[in-house]
Amino acid sequence: MSPGGVKQDLALSELKRLCHSGRGGPELLRAVAERLRQLSRSEAYCASTVDPGSALITHALTGEMGGEREAAVFLDHLYFEHDLDQIRRMTRERRPVARLSELSGGDITRSPRYREMLRPLGLAHEMRAVFTAGGHVWGTLDLSREAGRPDFEPREVAFVRRLAPHLGAGLKAAALRSQALAEGRTGTDVPGVLVLDHRGRVAHYTAAAERWLEEIEDLKPGWSESQDLPPAVRMVAGALRRALRPENAGDLDLLPRLNVRARSGRWLSLYGSLSEGLPAEAVIVIGPAGPGEVVRFNMAAYGLTPREAEVATLAAQGASTREISASLYISGYTVQNHLRNAFEKVGVKSRRELTRRLFLDGL
Repeated sequence: MSPGGVKQDLALSELKRLCHSGRGGPELLRAVAERLRQLSRSEAYCASTVDPGSALITHALTGEMGGEREAAVFLDHLYFEHDLDQIRRMTRERRPVARLSELSGGDITRSPRYREMLRPLGLAHEMRAVFTAGGHVWGTLDLSREAGRPDFEPREVAFVRRLAPHLGAGLKAAALRSQALAEGRTGTDVPGVLVLDHRGRVAHYTAAAERWLEEIEDLKPGWSESQDLPPAVRMVAGALRRALRPENAGDLDLLPRLNVRARSGRWLSLYGSLSEGLPAEAVIVIGPAGPGEVVRFNMAAYGLTPREAEVATLAAQGASTREISASLYISGYTVQNHLRNAFEKVGVKSRRELTRRLFLDGL
C-alpha cells in the first residue's frame, strides 16, 4: 500500500490495532475500509458484515459506489448471481484476497460485476477481500479504482492478505462482545411480519415488524413507501426468489433465512416465504432468534469443528462420555479430547459452563 517497507509495516500496525479496538462490527469495518481506500489510493469501496452461517449480508457499507440504482443491482441481483458463490469459494479455498482480473481469468469484461456495476460508474480494477475466523466468513470488502488506472499490485494484495485474519478476528469478537452485553436483557418477543410486492416494495407491515427493523438500523423517512429497506430484508427476499427457481430445487444453502445482530445485542432471525395470493408476495417474518439459530451462531463464533459441535451437543443433553462414545462410534479418549478442545475454544472449564455459553447465551 504505502511505498517502502517501513511505512507499510507502520500502516499495518495501525490497522491491526484498529481491528482489536473493541468497536462494533459495522463501525470497525467502515473504519478499516476508509483507511484502506486512502492507503491504496482507491476511488471507491463496498463492504459488508455477513451472517457466518449463510454468508448473506447483514449490514452494507459503501464509499462512492453510486446510489439506490447501484444498491439495487448489487443487493437484489449481483450478490446472488455472482458474488455469493465467489465469496463462498474464496472462503472454502482459504483465499482471503483476490483481484478481479484474477477472478475473471485475466479479462475483467467477462465479469458480471464489472459489466453491470463497475463500468457504469467509471470503475474498472477491483480487489476483493473475505474476512474469516474459525472457518466462517464474517465480512467482505471490495476496493475499486477508476478505469485507466493500473491494477492493484501484488504488494498491495499481500498487504490486505496480512491484515485479513486480524479483521476477521475483530469482526467475530465484535459479535461475541455484543452477545455478552445482551445477557439479562428482556423485551417483547412478538414477531413482526413484512409483506413485499413483486417489485420489492412494502405492501403491508405490522408494528412489531417496524420495531424489529429499527432494532437492525435506522429507518429513513418514508421507508415503507420505497425500496430503501435494510440490506438484511433485501437479502432474504433475494434468497427467496433464487431458492424458488426450478434449477435450485433442493439446494439447502439457498434457504431464505438470515440471522442479524440487533442494537440490543440479541440475535434476530429473518425468514422468507410466499403468500398464497396472486401474484405471490414475499412474506418476511422477523423476530428473536430461537435456540437452534443462536446455537448455530455460537458454534461458528467459537470455531468448533463439526465433531466438536456434536460432542458438545450430546454433553449438553446430559450424555456421559461412554454414551457419547457409543452414539458417535468413537473412543472415550477421543470424546474427552474433543471436549477439551471445545473448552479451550469457548474459554470454559466444565461441561456446565460449556452448555451455558453455547446453548443459553444470547437467547
